[in-house]
Amino acid sequence: MTDERLDHLIDEHLNGTMSDEARAELEERLLHSATDRARFWELAESHALLHEELQGQRVEETVKPRAKVRSVWLQWRPIAAAAAGIVLGMFGTSMVFAYVAPQMAKRVVLMKEGFESEVVRTVPGLPKETGTWGGDDAEVVDAAGDLKAKTGHKMLRFNSATHAGENAPKSAWSNVYRLVDLSGVAGEETASLRLVANFACASASEKEEYVCFVELCAVEEGVMPVVPPDNLPWYRENSSAIATRKLPLKGDGQWKAINVMMPMPPQASYALVHVAVMRAKPARSAEPVKFGSHYVDDVKLELITPSGVR
Repeated sequence: MTDERLDHLIDEHLNGTMSDEARAELEERLLHSATDRARFWELAESHALLHEELQGQRVEETVKPRAKVRSVWLQWRPIAAAAAGIVLGMFGTSMVFAYVAPQMAKRVVLMKEGFESEVVRTVPGLPKETGTWGGDDAEVVDAAGDLKAKTGHKMLRFNSATHAGENAPKSAWSNVYRLVDLSGVAGEETASLRLVANFACASASEKEEYVCFVELCAVEEGVMPVVPPDNLPWYRENSSAIATRKLPLKGDGQWKAINVMMPMPPQASYALVHVAVMRAKPARSAEPVKFGSHYVDDVKLELITPSGVR
């Protein structure tokens, strides 16, 4: 259930209309609630994406605008702006919010996938090498009816909650993975990894409910075996940092961005990118779930290193 008070506070912050009392209230909530922080990230990301879209458009003012849009980039507050590179650091039991302006943050794209290259379909199971997509049955396709790719002309379609050779008769998850080599890119102690993916569901019946999911696992140098393991629990048990997020996915044919961000372990050598869709309802059946109208596109992994702190 939506927390209307929290959404109101975040909206005030993003629009630069927040009082000192309201700002103190929001800071306190974000400091002590992971759920509230996740909601802040979601709304700030949407606000920033809207700002970028407006900046890229040339609007002919043939009619009087109904409202004035104020940019989050101009509204720096001690609470931080998520899309601009907020970094959460845990030191003992205290949490420190460090925030930087976009022009002060160094961003390095470690992986960007629009599925426009030679990728055709996933390799069964977790990838054994970098640069390939593995996991459950999924394939690269062109536009599906009215649903166009988020970027370019192609997108990855989830087909099944299993893959050839896997014994998962009741699986409701369709998982796709990519292994990214981090050698030589480890940054300062304040550097962060940010994973963004865009999901869409072309259609779903009223009796069906789906969620989209992203996960990022960072494995430190010397931990990864010579042959990467085909075992997701291994990554979760041996990673020095993990970030996950799950959101509802409506069957409205609209693209939905979801992201996670976490501190970059200084000695990290690999990152496992995990994107998935899951059928939440109806309940599991005796056969793996078949998808076919669920897609992911424009997947990006970034290394964000602030070069200065305000």
